Amino acid sequence: MDVAHVALWVSDVDRAVDFYTGIGLERQWEFTLDGVENVYVGGEHGELQFKHDPDRTTPIAPSRADVDHVALTVDDVEETVERAVDLGGSVVTEPTVIDEADAYVAFVEDPEGYTVEFVEPL
Repeated sequence: MDVAHVALWVSDVDRAVDFYTGIGLERQWEFTLDGVENVYVGGEHGELQFKHDPDRTTPIAPSRADVDHVALTVDDVEETVERAVDLGGSVVTEPTVIDEADAYVAFVEDPEGYTVEFVEPL
């Protein structure tokens, strides 16, 4: 068994795709079903699915109570944080070592309001 993808509602699918491909994921595939756009970005071990309904009337409100964070492994945390900020993200937690996880990590809020953890294994 493996994780295939995580689906996130977004208000601007192009902005979401630009952010995540800008930090290093690749656009994989897409389709539209019942008027909802579904665009997948990912890497070797899984994908993020961005769902966008141009007719949606309820706000998309990611919050730490509903979605804590999405974690992505990276080769260089500091470089990835810089790229994320250049692409419209904002730093939540500066890069730091988490001894218990044997990792160097940082948290960034993406342009849609989701928190992304960048993990560099030590």
